[in-house]
Amino acid sequence: MVRLWVAALAVCLTATAAAAQLYRWTDGEGTVHYTADPDTIPPAFRDAAELLSAPQPRPTPTPGGEPTELRMSPGAPITVAARLNGVPLTLVVDTGADRTVLSPSAIERAGLDDQSRRPTQIVGATGVTTATLVTVPLLDVAGARIGPLTVIVHALPSVDRAEPVDGLLGRDALDAFTLTVDAASGRATLTPR
Repeated sequence: MVRLWVAALAVCLTATAAAAQLYRWTDGEGTVHYTADPDTIPPAFRDAAELLSAPQPRPTPTPGGEPTELRMSPGAPITVAARLNGVPLTLVVDTGADRTVLSPSAIERAGLDDQSRRPTQIVGATGVTTATLVTVPLLDVAGARIGPLTVIVHALPSVDRAEPVDGLLGRDALDAFTLTVDAASGRATLTPR
């Protein structure tokens, strides 16, 4: 019985490692694609596909550990003040977004508009669209300096808000923090780890 359990555990661990493989490939139009199944890559692009290494931990933010209170009001998204190249931004805290998204105007205001951009596809609840990837050198958020960070540059839908939103702070940046939301008291904080 013990041997059977050990064998089953070994198979599960092996399957987990194999499932964690991720491939990146670029099609003939220059669009970057990601897949965990190399058989889905068209044969013409399969040889150029790159096996990505296992996920790496994000750069450690500068220790400082003081919580930053976030803007939180009923019926509105939680926002945080950030800086990109010294330019102030307002970002929506989006725990459902894998990646940080910045508007083209935010990139332009920060003087990063001439950065080399790479096309990519983003998949969301409303479908698939094309965007670009830009690596920003440093994003200052709630007492932490995160970077370099590859962000998605895409126009955000307009929302009736008193304060314009410059993007979404995704989990790639939120990994550097502990997010605490106390809905009962109407408070949210980000604390650098």
